[in-house]
Amino acid sequence: MGYRVEVRDRELNRIGEIDTWIKLDFVVRFSQAGTWQLLIKDGTAQAKLLDKGGGIAVYQDGVAKPVFTGRIESFQKYWTTQQHTEEGSLYVGGSCDNDLPYGRLAFPDPSLTIPQQYKGKDTRTVSGAAGAAIWNEFNTSFGPGALADRRVAGIDMGEKPTFGDKVSGSLRYDLIGTTIEDWTESKKVGYRFLWNPNAKKIELDIYQPRDLSKDVRFSKDLGNLREFIYTLSAPRVTRVIVACQGEGAERYIWQKIDSATEAEWGVAIESSVDRRDVPLKTNSSGKPELVTKQGSDGIEDIGQDADGSDWTKELTAARRDYQTAATAVTAAEKQVSEAKTDAAKKAAEAQLASAKAAQATALTKLKAEITAAKPTAVKHYLSVIEEAADSVLKENAKSGNFQIYPIDTPQCRFGVHYFVGDLVTVAVDGTEYSDIVREVNVTVEDGGKVSVTPKIGEQGTGEPLNLYKNVFEMREKLRKLEARL
Repeated sequence: MGYRVEVRDRELNRIGEIDTWIKLDFVVRFSQAGTWQLLIKDGTAQAKLLDKGGGIAVYQDGVAKPVFTGRIESFQKYWTTQQHTEEGSLYVGGSCDNDLPYGRLAFPDPSLTIPQQYKGKDTRTVSGAAGAAIWNEFNTSFGPGALADRRVAGIDMGEKPTFGDKVSGSLRYDLIGTTIEDWTESKKVGYRFLWNPNAKKIELDIYQPRDLSKDVRFSKDLGNLREFIYTLSAPRVTRVIVACQGEGAERYIWQKIDSATEAEWGVAIESSVDRRDVPLKTNSSGKPELVTKQGSDGIEDIGQDADGSDWTKELTAARRDYQTAATAVTAAEKQVSEAKTDAAKKAAEAQLASAKAAQATALTKLKAEITAAKPTAVKHYLSVIEEAADSVLKENAKSGNFQIYPIDTPQCRFGVHYFVGDLVTVAVDGTEYSDIVREVNVTVEDGGKVSVTPKIGEQGTGEPLNLYKNVFEMREKLRKLEARL
């Protein structure tokens, strides 16, 4: 299957076609920016079509729309005594049009310029269906709904979609492209910017990935799997010891053990985590106890929760009542000092005594609520140290790495039968694994040789698939088969 390259200028006009390249490489990614590079003989009429501000479209034979479009970002002259010894060669490359959201930040208020942001809110809350949320961010950051100096000419936003899982978050100068990577992680919504040379527009397509897991399959038997490698690796840590505050014997020490993994692999490997920021110590019974401080007002300080609030609503109410009582005492003391007559002074002193009595009652209540809130604080910090332990265990967990290298065949072709974002299936050693096509690398040489390499699932993020359960099942099924043989 062949590919051809068309060229656009900075006004998105089609200005010609390139069919004499030496080598073409491009990478298409699901809801991320892909890349491209073209090696062409320098000094030719076709090479002169490629200029700053322009771009390309890559068409696949038999497919109406381009499989890739993007802008020109780099030029590199290449000359040797072995190849094109007169003019030399030229490497031209860039990013795909999905790179647009990676050049914009999410303003707290997209309707205000940077010097005016002080008039708006500190952060902007986003909540809604992923499709609509993505459309809104694109529209207000570089689409028709953006400030005039932030708009990108020629963007066609299309209709706002309403599908996709609910997403939410607080935005403050976050990179929009990276934010939307998180919003598309559920794999139920994706986006693509594609140059339409007839409309002279870069069109946005927000879509729902197709489930082709029953129709598009890669396996040895089908002849469309060039290579696969899977590896099981033992854990590096199975026991995490977390040390909190306190001194000497009072320092609170907590341990979490992955017993199932230890039984499976027959190992016990310890690791420690220093969390002196967690205010827990060991009491005389060996239980965790909150580390507190005495405030300047003589009231015990037990800190606040992650939102900067008191641990319980009862404590908040008691603290408010005590502050009100303290204010009343201050006011009564002022009345006593300002009294002009004995009668006024006597009345003020009676009021002061009453205010102090109320303050004492409020203080007793406040201290009781502080004591009552301590278990809530302890429970919170215990969850914090468990999360710290879980993080270490996850980072050092047993792993199953599954690397797969499919190839194009007439019955299973990229761009014809499947595209990035589609759900496909890989069958290896009796076990099936289904995930989206996250990335496809295509190389086309002037001799007509074409190499198409899809990357499926997390393999497209630059890391091998960490699929312990799947790899374990592959190994076990293969062992059972070999035992029967």
